[in-house]
Amino acid sequence: MTIRSTLLTLLALAPLACGAPKADTAQPEPAPAPAPTPVAKPAAKPIPDGFFVLTPQLTVKGVDQAIEFYARAFGATKVLAMPGPDGKTMHAEIKIGDSLVFLDEENVAEGMKSPLTLGGSPGSLMVYVADADQTYAAAVTAGAKAEMPLEDQFWGDRYGQVIDPFGHRWAVGTHVEDLTAEQTQQRAALAFAPPAKGAKKPAKPAKGKPAEPAWKKIAGTPAKQPVPGEYHTVTVSLTVAKAAEAIEFYKAAFGATEKDRMAMPDGKIMHTELRIGDSALMLADEFPDMGGYKSATALGGSPIALHYYTPDVDANFAKITAAGAKQIMPVTDMFWGDRYGAVVDPSGYMWGVATHTEDLSPEQMAERMKRDMTKGQKPTT
Repeated sequence: MTIRSTLLTLLALAPLACGAPKADTAQPEPAPAPAPTPVAKPAAKPIPDGFFVLTPQLTVKGVDQAIEFYARAFGATKVLAMPGPDGKTMHAEIKIGDSLVFLDEENVAEGMKSPLTLGGSPGSLMVYVADADQTYAAAVTAGAKAEMPLEDQFWGDRYGQVIDPFGHRWAVGTHVEDLTAEQTQQRAALAFAPPAKGAKKPAKPAKGKPAEPAWKKIAGTPAKQPVPGEYHTVTVSLTVAKAAEAIEFYKAAFGATEKDRMAMPDGKIMHTELRIGDSALMLADEFPDMGGYKSATALGGSPIALHYYTPDVDANFAKITAAGAKQIMPVTDMFWGDRYGAVVDPSGYMWGVATHTEDLSPEQMAERMKRDMTKGQKPTT
């Protein structure tokens, strides 16, 4: 019996309890109001707000420490942190400028190795900022190792590289000159030209003043903006064993378009840029004889992965595997609100392929994950 029916019974018996019967003055109970029409939940955007088509995903030893370092070095803000069974953060999302970056705790048993375990990284993250000198200094002060000094480069950027305490390489740049494609090629030719046979050595520069590089003779125009319009704050750059083949794979699998290929006389690619949706992806061949970075194939893995958002994960996943990627996880509805699958591409890089299907709070995600782990399952939905 409900509380409401109990109260009605007591009210009906009250006249008898007082002795003399009384006139029935009870009013008929009004009909219950119709149930409100449920409001349809707005459909989730397949690419959530705040995300681009490509998001870098880094494996590190110590996610919480990495969050603190990236805050000091690059002004990163924490968006999300999810603890694992031991209470330590196993996954986090940070924002640097306009770009989200995923951080995952190393799990060697699951094949997730950090640069410190692999002995290096086959890629880097390019950070475009308004003041490269200031950011470079902040990164070094925060604990990064200066890998390449900050200098004006022939392609129009003021640019340098650091390696963070977790082994990831970051390139820091500010765009300082706008160049035509022809000017860039002319500068590249001068930058990499071997010294002429019998040419005299250049005169020693005045004390404290470095010699002007030959490519400076090709004058560009001052940059209109420090971050080129076609880039986000963070862009991934990958080293691959066979860049020409990798480019064709990314075209077939992700619909990539290519621009600005810089090839060596032997055909090896020193640098190229692909566009995948609204995002850029930089690629280069490995040059072991020139001290270049090792590829993921040579290292035996990569601590950098890519998260790819698409409006139709099922169709695109089939396209990606048909192009030659190896499936490592079939497309599944996941506890965080994505329909998601994972592959390893022919160059050895992992890609998470996803369509966002549900908007969930961090608490809802944690509850779903806890439920699945309690059941002894890998977290799904």
